[in-house]
Amino acid sequence: MGNDRYHLRHVIGSGGMSEVYEAEDTVLGRTVAVKMLRPEMARDVNFRERFRREAQNSSRLNHPNIVSVFDTGEKDVNGLTIPYIVMELVNGRTLRDIVREDGPLPSQEAAQILAPVADALQASHEAGIIHRDIKPANIMLTGTGQVKVMDFGIARALDDSTSAMTQTSAVIGTAQYLSPEQARGKPADARSDVYALGCVMYEAVTGRTPFEGETPFAVAYQHVQEDPVPPTQYVDVQHLTDTQRLNIDAVILTAMAKHPADRYQSAWEMGEDLRRMGNGQLTEAARGHVTVEDHPTAMVAPVADASVGQHRAPVKSTRPSEDDEGGNGLKWLALFLAGLLVAIMGYFAWDFWQSSREESRIEQQQREDAAARANMVVVPKVEKRPRNEVVAELEKMGLLVTVNEEANPDIDRNKVIRINPAPGSELQKGSSVTLTVSSGDEITDVPDLSGMTLEEAGKALSDAGLSLNDKIEETNDDAPAGQIVSQNPAGGSQLSKGSKVKVTVSKGKEEAQVPDVTGMPQARAVSMLESVGFKVNVNVVDSQEPEDRVVSVINQGRKLAKGETVTIEVSNGMLITAPDLLHKTPSEAESALRSAGWQGSVRTGPVVPTGALVDNGRVGWASVNSGDLIRKNATVELRVWEFNASALLPR
Repeated sequence: MGNDRYHLRHVIGSGGMSEVYEAEDTVLGRTVAVKMLRPEMARDVNFRERFRREAQNSSRLNHPNIVSVFDTGEKDVNGLTIPYIVMELVNGRTLRDIVREDGPLPSQEAAQILAPVADALQASHEAGIIHRDIKPANIMLTGTGQVKVMDFGIARALDDSTSAMTQTSAVIGTAQYLSPEQARGKPADARSDVYALGCVMYEAVTGRTPFEGETPFAVAYQHVQEDPVPPTQYVDVQHLTDTQRLNIDAVILTAMAKHPADRYQSAWEMGEDLRRMGNGQLTEAARGHVTVEDHPTAMVAPVADASVGQHRAPVKSTRPSEDDEGGNGLKWLALFLAGLLVAIMGYFAWDFWQSSREESRIEQQQREDAAARANMVVVPKVEKRPRNEVVAELEKMGLLVTVNEEANPDIDRNKVIRINPAPGSELQKGSSVTLTVSSGDEITDVPDLSGMTLEEAGKALSDAGLSLNDKIEETNDDAPAGQIVSQNPAGGSQLSKGSKVKVTVSKGKEEAQVPDVTGMPQARAVSMLESVGFKVNVNVVDSQEPEDRVVSVINQGRKLAKGETVTIEVSNGMLITAPDLLHKTPSEAESALRSAGWQGSVRTGPVVPTGALVDNGRVGWASVNSGDLIRKNATVELRVWEFNASALLPR
């Protein structure tokens, strides 16, 4: 896609309208996120237009707490044109996942997280963009603690009154965070985003949404007609100060006021209160609910109107007298008709007053919009134009210009590559824009570092005009320890000279200590060794130990790489200890052997002459000595003494 500039890796997120992929920008050698419209949605012109508007709106925004848009384009898939948006890749967790997995946040922590969201919304509003779908799933916390606002898919420009997708009769947004005016199908303004942020704050500190229902319509109805339960009723306030408890209710309920005029009038105003709340200070919203002198955190009840009931007209009897009994009916009829006339006239007067008030409000809004438009400028087309010429033009328009350089082989040095916000965007004078200018074709090929040591890789990168990233990752691998097993960007890709390449180095195979399994049955010993990660070789040996018992473990106690073979010796139970056979009769000797577990045979050898009559017929010599280890099936040779008188004669 994009002339194969972006190589898609895997899906990292999906929604009803699009899928988001992790991808590699092969030109700049960086990892990005690519959002693609689903094929079934791409066939609908309305969805394609909505997707195009998201790219346009997002590209107009340049703020550290808003996900940046780098590029847009279209990809042809089987004859179907599918648009895509290339954005910065943000690694982290959404606020929705944090609350679901970790539980509700402390109020000060929640305020510290959402204050940057308010800053992002303020920047969006100043650029003329209403988000209209602020919710925990669109707020990301990176691994470094940075907050990012995502998904301007249903955002609308404040001056856009023509789109069919944003007409006032359409209810757009997520029901749990929908402002009352959006629920009524009325136009949303910046204060609608403030309301949604109040709903997000409510969920962040309580773990539940302000309103719940079986259907989105039921939830939307509650946003219009019902007041939310004060969030402190769902919060453990035992360990909170009075100021903290008051801040929670005051900030959230002010942001969630039914009428926009009763809310914070800007995201900046809410952001300031969130910062006060995050620092443990009394918020401006809370100051309207406290007495300053004696009870700095006590709620003040509204004061009743003292004039009510002080001036009452005297009560006149309505009982008819004999003189006026006949005329009272006419008098009451006249009074009724007079009252009815007054009521009708009052209604028309009220209606006229309301209409005049609304017309006046609309006229005032139109005047403000006209004044704002008069202070707006349109970002011009700048691609491939000289740097100095473009900078001069933008500064003359009243814009603040930041210039970044980027290697590009297709655009001459000091010519503009792109501008952010994109051409055609409307900005207020004094807004910041970023120019990306070509530094020429100073692009170099990334060498393949696989199998190199860090020293070798550093030299190879230096020769190519690149350098190693300071953060070296390590992993267990079959490769020898110290060798590079992966890199980012990959070898063969291109990078601007001076860029850094990230590598992962092998720590070698993962090691484990050989456990002591001596004395265990063979099956149990093999299972234990295999569970550690070793292969097992079994040698059966002669031993006095019971059969199937492990008698020794080779390399026991040493650390070996997982996957290596450990040899164990297992007893066959074939060895016994030989008893003393001398001076026993052959039958006694054999019986002693049998008692020791011997199962072999006896062989009788030549007799041994003796002059001792007492030894006649007894074993004088045996092939095994007392205490010798012999196999159970061994053949034992015995030699018996035989009395011979000649043995007594001197020789």
